[in-house]
This record gives sequence, C-alpha cells and structure tokens, in this order.
Amino acid sequence: MPEDASQINLSRALKLKNRVVHRLSQLDSLITTYNSTQEDNQEYDTRELYKTRTSVAAFLTELKTAINLANQPIQKVIFELAECKALIAMLNKINTKNGSNLEGYPAVHVTYVAQIRKSEIDREVKRIEQEIDRLQDELDRFNYKTLIAIDRSAFQDEEPSTTPLYEL
Repeated sequence: MPEDASQINLSRALKLKNRVVHRLSQLDSLITTYNSTQEDNQEYDTRELYKTRTSVAAFLTELKTAINLANQPIQKVIFELAECKALIAMLNKINTKNGSNLEGYPAVHVTYVAQIRKSEIDREVKRIEQEIDRLQDELDRFNYKTLIAIDRSAFQDEEPSTTPLYEL
C-alpha cells in the first residue's frame, strides 16, 4: 500500500462514493449556472471549478474501480439482490382485478379472471423480502470486513477535507 493511502471498509467507501457523486453534481450545477453571468456578478471562477471537477471525477473513477475489484467475491449476491428487488417491483405491477365489474359508458358488465391472485402475490412478495433481508445481511457483513486502499489526502474521518475536493 502506498504511503499516502489509507484503508477503509467497503461500507465507508460506498458512503464516500455517494458523497463524491453528490459533489460532482454540485460542481456541474455551479459550472453550468455561473459560467455566463452579468459582468459585475462573477461569484464563481468556473475555470477553477472545472479543474476541481476534473480531479473529483478522476478520484471517483479510482474509487469505483477499487470498490468494483473488492466486490468480485460477492458479485453474485449483489446481482441476486438486484433481481429480487426487480421481481418485487414487477409483482407489484400485476393487475389482479378479478370478478364482475360495470365499466364504461354506458355501463357494461365485464368479468375479469386473474390467473395470479393478490393474496398469492402478497405471499410471494413477503417470501422474496425475506430473501432480500438474508442477502443484504450477507452483503453488509462483507462490506464491513472488506478493506480497500484510498488516497489519504482525499479522505478524512468524519470531517470534510479542507481541499475543494469535498467542500460541502
């Protein structure tokens, strides 16, 4: 590990990644909003903001790469978790209308037959949610115990860095 690197667990690295993504969004907004302003209102130096954005984006790329490499042993669990969540989203969209209804103008008697009933969907969603909890617990344990190296100058324990990289 290089001298200017620190080790943090994946849980912390993921939180840091989210902060960096948010910072990039802030910089993008400042650059696009304040690049062309009235002559007497030069509140931000967008060239400097652009330089900062470039360095933040480079750090984010390195951080994402380190996270991706560290996640390889648990990638299957990550994919399973995503598919379980997608399955619940799909199940919640299924039309379960069943029985006779009056519809339209003039009212017409229509009978619907749901092949999968709401009670079945509710049971399946509950079962999948239990699987999501199991997978998430496994992922949380992995993220807590797995360490990655990051540039120490870009990260400090609970305090934002004094460099423009993480000004909030």
